[in-house]
Amino acid sequence: MRKLLIIIVLFVIPFVSCAKVGKYAFMVGISKYSQKDRRYWNNIHGAEDIYLIQPVLEKQGFNVTSLCNEQATRDGIINGLKSFIKKIHKGDIVYVHFSTHGQPVEDGLNGMGLDEDDGWDESIVPIDAGSQYSHESNGYKGDKHITDDELNIYINNIRRKIGGTGMLYIVMDACHAGELSRGGFETVRGTNEGLTRSGKSYVYNSADKKTSYSIEKNPKMSDVLIFEACTSRERNTEVKIKGKEYGSLSYNIFQSLLASPLDKNAAKFEENVKKSVSIPDRWPNSRKQHLVIEKSF
Repeated sequence: MRKLLIIIVLFVIPFVSCAKVGKYAFMVGISKYSQKDRRYWNNIHGAEDIYLIQPVLEKQGFNVTSLCNEQATRDGIINGLKSFIKKIHKGDIVYVHFSTHGQPVEDGLNGMGLDEDDGWDESIVPIDAGSQYSHESNGYKGDKHITDDELNIYINNIRRKIGGTGMLYIVMDACHAGELSRGGFETVRGTNEGLTRSGKSYVYNSADKKTSYSIEKNPKMSDVLIFEACTSRERNTEVKIKGKEYGSLSYNIFQSLLASPLDKNAAKFEENVKKSVSIPDRWPNSRKQHLVIEKSF
Protein backbone atom coordinates (compact mmCIF):
# COMPACT_ATOMS: atom_id res chain seq x y z
CA MET A 1 0.00 0.00 0.00
CA ARG A 2 2.82 2.38 0.91
CA LYS A 3 4.57 1.65 -2.42
CA LEU A 4 1.33 2.35 -4.26
CA LEU A 5 0.95 5.75 -2.54
CA ILE A 6 4.54 6.69 -3.42
CA ILE A 7 3.96 5.75 -7.07
CA ILE A 8 0.76 7.85 -7.18
CA VAL A 9 2.50 10.87 -5.62
CA LEU A 10 5.47 10.60 -7.99
CA PHE A 11 3.08 10.36 -10.93
CA VAL A 12 0.88 13.32 -9.92
CA ILE A 13 3.53 15.85 -8.74
CA PRO A 14 5.08 16.45 -12.22
CA PHE A 15 1.66 17.33 -13.64
CA VAL A 16 0.88 19.71 -10.76
CA SER A 17 4.23 21.47 -10.97
CA CYS A 18 4.00 21.80 -14.74
CA ALA A 19 0.53 23.38 -14.68
CA LYS A 20 0.74 26.58 -16.74
CA VAL A 21 -0.48 29.89 -15.38
CA GLY A 22 -3.09 31.45 -17.67
CA LYS A 23 -2.39 34.96 -18.95
CA TYR A 24 -5.24 37.12 -20.18
CA ALA A 25 -5.54 40.79 -21.17
CA PHE A 26 -8.53 43.04 -21.86
CA MET A 27 -7.65 46.32 -23.60
CA VAL A 28 -9.70 49.32 -24.73
CA GLY A 29 -8.34 52.22 -26.78
CA ILE A 30 -10.06 55.07 -28.60
CA SER A 31 -8.46 57.60 -30.93
CA LYS A 32 -11.16 58.69 -33.36
CA TYR A 33 -13.70 60.48 -31.18
CA SER A 34 -14.54 63.15 -33.75
CA GLN A 35 -17.81 61.97 -35.27
CA LYS A 36 -20.91 63.92 -36.28
CA ASP A 37 -22.81 63.01 -33.14
CA ARG A 38 -19.79 63.40 -30.81
CA ARG A 39 -19.05 67.08 -31.33
CA TYR A 40 -17.28 67.82 -28.08
CA TRP A 41 -14.57 65.16 -27.87
CA ASN A 42 -11.25 65.81 -29.55
CA ASN A 43 -9.24 63.01 -31.13
CA ILE A 44 -6.51 61.44 -29.00
CA HIS A 45 -4.21 58.43 -29.53
CA GLY A 46 -5.76 55.76 -27.32
CA ALA A 47 -5.93 53.07 -29.99
CA GLU A 48 -2.23 53.64 -30.74
CA ASP A 49 -1.51 52.66 -27.12
CA ILE A 50 -3.19 49.31 -27.69
CA TYR A 51 -1.40 48.71 -31.00
CA LEU A 52 1.88 49.40 -29.18
CA ILE A 53 1.35 47.16 -26.14
CA GLN A 54 -0.72 44.25 -27.49
CA PRO A 55 2.08 42.58 -29.52
CA VAL A 56 4.39 42.66 -26.48
CA LEU A 57 1.78 40.98 -24.28
CA GLU A 58 1.04 38.37 -26.94
CA LYS A 59 4.75 37.61 -27.24
CA GLN A 60 4.75 37.01 -23.47
CA GLY A 61 1.94 34.46 -23.84
CA PHE A 62 -1.11 36.60 -23.10
CA ASN A 63 -4.47 35.87 -24.70
CA VAL A 64 -5.51 39.43 -25.60
CA THR A 65 -9.02 40.79 -26.14
CA SER A 66 -8.87 44.33 -27.56
CA LEU A 67 -11.59 46.84 -28.45
CA CYS A 68 -10.48 49.85 -30.48
CA ASN A 69 -12.34 52.89 -31.80
CA GLU A 70 -15.80 51.89 -33.16
CA GLN A 71 -15.70 48.63 -31.18
CA ALA A 72 -15.35 50.51 -27.89
CA THR A 73 -18.98 51.48 -27.33
CA ARG A 74 -20.45 51.25 -23.85
CA ASP A 75 -22.22 47.99 -24.72
CA GLY A 76 -19.10 46.69 -26.42
CA ILE A 77 -16.98 47.33 -23.34
CA ILE A 78 -19.49 46.00 -20.80
CA ASN A 79 -20.34 42.87 -22.81
CA GLY A 80 -16.65 42.39 -23.55
CA LEU A 81 -15.81 42.46 -19.85
CA LYS A 82 -18.56 39.94 -19.08
CA SER A 83 -17.28 37.53 -21.75
CA PHE A 84 -13.70 38.09 -20.66
CA ILE A 85 -14.48 37.16 -17.04
CA LYS A 86 -15.94 33.85 -18.21
CA LYS A 87 -12.58 32.90 -19.81
CA ILE A 88 -10.29 33.44 -16.82
CA HIS A 89 -9.49 30.92 -14.06
CA LYS A 90 -8.06 30.68 -10.58
CA GLY A 91 -4.38 31.54 -10.42
CA ASP A 92 -4.33 33.48 -13.71
CA ILE A 93 -2.45 36.71 -14.41
CA VAL A 94 -4.84 39.34 -15.77
CA TYR A 95 -4.02 42.70 -17.37
CA VAL A 96 -6.76 45.32 -17.98
CA HIS A 97 -6.04 48.56 -19.88
CA PHE A 98 -8.11 51.64 -20.78
CA SER A 99 -6.81 54.44 -23.04
CA THR A 100 -9.74 56.82 -23.48
CA HIS A 101 -11.02 60.22 -22.55
CA GLY A 102 -12.08 60.59 -18.93
CA GLN A 103 -14.68 62.85 -17.32
CA PRO A 104 -16.06 63.57 -13.84
CA VAL A 105 -19.79 62.80 -13.63
CA GLU A 106 -22.27 63.75 -10.97
CA ASP A 107 -22.60 61.02 -8.32
CA GLY A 108 -25.40 58.51 -8.83
CA LEU A 109 -25.31 58.31 -12.64
CA ASN A 110 -26.92 55.22 -14.25
CA GLY A 111 -28.63 54.18 -11.04
CA MET A 112 -25.44 53.73 -9.01
CA GLY A 113 -25.37 54.64 -5.31
CA LEU A 114 -24.47 58.03 -3.86
CA ASP A 115 -21.06 57.35 -2.32
CA GLU A 116 -18.75 60.25 -3.15
CA ASP A 117 -17.92 62.90 -0.52
CA ASP A 118 -17.40 65.55 -3.19
CA GLY A 119 -20.48 64.48 -5.16
CA TRP A 120 -18.55 63.36 -8.26
CA ASP A 121 -17.67 59.98 -9.74
CA GLU A 122 -14.86 59.39 -12.22
CA SER A 123 -15.62 57.78 -15.56
CA ILE A 124 -14.19 56.55 -18.81
CA VAL A 125 -15.76 57.83 -22.03
CA PRO A 126 -16.77 55.18 -24.62
CA ILE A 127 -16.90 56.22 -28.26
CA ASP A 128 -20.72 56.57 -28.18
CA ALA A 129 -20.78 58.84 -25.11
CA GLY A 130 -21.63 62.52 -25.24
CA SER A 131 -19.94 65.17 -23.13
CA GLN A 132 -22.83 67.30 -21.87
CA TYR A 133 -26.04 66.42 -20.04
CA SER A 134 -29.23 67.49 -21.82
CA HIS A 135 -32.69 67.85 -20.27
CA GLU A 136 -34.33 67.61 -23.68
CA SER A 137 -36.38 64.44 -24.15
CA ASN A 138 -34.02 63.06 -26.79
CA GLY A 139 -30.87 64.58 -25.29
CA TYR A 140 -27.87 62.81 -23.79
CA LYS A 141 -28.39 61.67 -20.17
CA GLY A 142 -24.96 60.21 -19.47
CA ASP A 143 -26.13 56.64 -20.01
CA LYS A 144 -23.12 55.75 -22.18
CA HIS A 145 -20.46 56.78 -19.66
CA ILE A 146 -18.90 54.03 -17.51
CA THR A 147 -18.25 55.21 -13.96
CA ASP A 148 -15.65 53.99 -11.50
CA ASP A 149 -18.51 52.46 -9.46
CA GLU A 150 -19.52 50.32 -12.43
CA LEU A 151 -15.95 49.36 -13.31
CA ASN A 152 -15.33 48.36 -9.70
CA ILE A 153 -18.01 45.66 -10.00
CA TYR A 154 -16.13 43.99 -12.86
CA ILE A 155 -12.74 44.49 -11.21
CA ASN A 156 -13.95 42.72 -8.07
CA ASN A 157 -15.48 39.94 -10.19
CA ILE A 158 -12.09 39.42 -11.86
CA ARG A 159 -10.31 39.37 -8.49
CA ARG A 160 -12.75 36.78 -7.13
CA LYS A 161 -12.55 34.64 -10.27
CA ILE A 162 -8.74 34.37 -10.29
CA GLY A 163 -8.66 34.10 -6.49
CA GLY A 164 -5.90 34.54 -3.95
CA THR A 165 -3.27 32.91 -6.19
CA GLY A 166 -4.00 35.17 -9.17
CA MET A 167 -2.70 38.67 -9.96
CA LEU A 168 -4.56 41.60 -11.53
CA TYR A 169 -2.90 44.62 -13.19
CA ILE A 170 -4.96 47.64 -14.28
CA VAL A 171 -3.81 50.63 -16.35
CA MET A 172 -6.01 53.74 -16.63
CA ASP A 173 -4.52 56.08 -19.22
CA ALA A 174 -7.34 58.62 -19.05
CA CYS A 175 -7.94 61.66 -16.87
CA HIS A 176 -10.92 63.02 -15.03
CA ALA A 177 -9.85 66.63 -14.56
CA GLY A 178 -8.22 68.04 -17.62
CA GLU A 179 -8.59 70.51 -20.40
CA LEU A 180 -10.47 69.72 -23.58
CA SER A 181 -7.92 71.33 -25.86
CA ARG A 182 -4.88 70.77 -27.95
CA GLY A 183 -1.91 72.99 -27.16
CA GLY A 184 1.03 72.81 -29.55
CA PHE A 185 2.07 69.18 -29.80
CA GLU A 186 0.37 68.25 -26.53
CA THR A 187 -2.79 66.22 -26.73
CA VAL A 188 -4.82 66.17 -23.53
CA ARG A 189 -7.18 63.38 -22.52
CA GLY A 190 -10.32 64.39 -20.66
CA THR A 191 -12.15 67.52 -19.59
CA ASN A 192 -12.56 69.64 -16.46
CA GLU A 193 -16.26 70.11 -17.24
CA GLY A 194 -18.30 67.63 -15.24
CA LEU A 195 -21.31 65.81 -16.66
CA THR A 196 -24.10 67.07 -14.42
CA ARG A 197 -27.88 66.67 -14.35
CA SER A 198 -28.39 69.28 -11.60
CA GLY A 199 -26.27 71.98 -13.23
CA LYS A 200 -23.62 72.23 -10.53
CA SER A 201 -20.02 72.94 -11.46
CA TYR A 202 -17.13 70.53 -11.01
CA VAL A 203 -14.35 72.27 -9.06
CA TYR A 204 -11.26 70.35 -10.16
CA ASN A 205 -8.89 72.33 -7.91
CA SER A 206 -10.58 70.75 -4.90
CA ALA A 207 -10.30 67.20 -6.27
CA ASP A 208 -8.17 64.56 -4.59
CA LYS A 209 -4.44 65.07 -5.17
CA LYS A 210 -3.15 61.88 -3.52
CA THR A 211 -0.77 59.73 -5.55
CA SER A 212 -0.98 56.45 -3.61
CA TYR A 213 -3.84 54.42 -2.18
CA SER A 214 -4.11 51.13 -0.31
CA ILE A 215 -6.72 48.64 -1.49
CA GLU A 216 -8.14 46.24 1.08
CA LYS A 217 -6.61 42.78 0.88
CA ASN A 218 -8.96 39.79 0.79
CA PRO A 219 -7.76 36.15 0.93
CA LYS A 220 -10.53 35.12 -1.48
CA MET A 221 -9.53 37.74 -4.02
CA SER A 222 -6.37 38.34 -6.02
CA ASP A 223 -3.94 41.12 -5.30
CA VAL A 224 -4.35 44.12 -7.59
CA LEU A 225 -1.97 46.82 -8.83
CA ILE A 226 -3.53 49.87 -10.51
CA PHE A 227 -1.67 52.58 -12.41
CA GLU A 228 -3.40 55.87 -13.24
CA ALA A 229 -1.88 58.54 -15.47
CA CYS A 230 -2.64 61.48 -13.17
CA THR A 231 -4.54 62.61 -10.10
CA SER A 232 -8.16 63.73 -10.38
CA ARG A 233 -7.12 67.38 -10.43
CA GLU A 234 -4.47 67.07 -13.16
CA ARG A 235 -4.40 66.86 -16.94
CA ASN A 236 -3.23 63.70 -18.64
CA THR A 237 -0.94 64.84 -21.44
CA GLU A 238 0.29 62.52 -24.18
CA VAL A 239 3.97 62.19 -25.08
CA LYS A 240 5.50 62.44 -28.54
CA ILE A 241 8.12 59.77 -29.32
CA LYS A 242 9.82 59.69 -32.73
CA GLY A 243 6.99 61.61 -34.33
CA LYS A 244 4.19 59.49 -32.82
CA GLU A 245 1.93 60.32 -29.87
CA TYR A 246 1.02 57.88 -27.11
CA GLY A 247 -0.55 58.03 -23.70
CA SER A 248 2.18 59.02 -21.28
CA LEU A 249 1.41 56.12 -18.96
CA SER A 250 0.94 53.60 -21.79
CA TYR A 251 4.34 54.36 -23.27
CA ASN A 252 6.01 53.73 -19.91
CA ILE A 253 4.03 50.51 -19.43
CA PHE A 254 5.30 49.44 -22.87
CA GLN A 255 8.92 50.14 -21.88
CA SER A 256 8.47 48.28 -18.59
CA LEU A 257 7.06 45.24 -20.38
CA LEU A 258 10.08 45.24 -22.68
CA ALA A 259 12.37 45.35 -19.65
CA SER A 260 10.91 42.16 -18.14
CA PRO A 261 7.90 39.89 -18.75
CA LEU A 262 4.76 40.52 -16.72
CA ASP A 263 4.39 37.90 -14.01
CA LYS A 264 3.05 37.66 -10.45
CA ASN A 265 5.88 39.76 -9.01
CA ALA A 266 3.82 42.96 -8.85
CA ALA A 267 6.34 44.81 -6.69
CA LYS A 268 8.98 44.34 -9.38
CA PHE A 269 6.69 45.61 -12.13
CA GLU A 270 5.75 48.61 -10.00
CA GLU A 271 9.43 49.53 -9.63
CA ASN A 272 10.01 49.06 -13.36
CA VAL A 273 7.20 51.50 -14.17
CA LYS A 274 8.48 54.06 -11.65
CA LYS A 275 11.97 53.85 -13.15
CA SER A 276 10.61 54.26 -16.67
CA VAL A 277 8.59 57.34 -15.69
CA SER A 278 11.73 58.91 -14.20
CA ILE A 279 13.56 58.83 -17.57
CA PRO A 280 13.55 62.19 -19.41
CA ASP A 281 11.17 62.49 -22.40
CA ARG A 282 9.03 59.56 -21.23
CA TRP A 283 6.74 61.69 -19.07
CA PRO A 284 5.17 65.11 -19.76
CA ASN A 285 7.54 67.75 -18.37
CA SER A 286 5.90 70.97 -19.49
CA ARG A 287 2.92 70.43 -17.20
CA LYS A 288 2.63 68.94 -13.75
CA GLN A 289 1.43 65.35 -13.89
CA HIS A 290 1.85 62.62 -11.28
CA LEU A 291 1.66 58.86 -11.58
CA VAL A 292 -1.00 57.45 -9.23
CA ILE A 293 -0.65 53.93 -7.82
CA GLU A 294 -3.27 51.86 -5.99
CA LYS A 295 -2.38 48.42 -4.64
CA SER A 296 -3.45 45.69 -2.24
CA PHE A 297 -0.01 44.41 -1.25
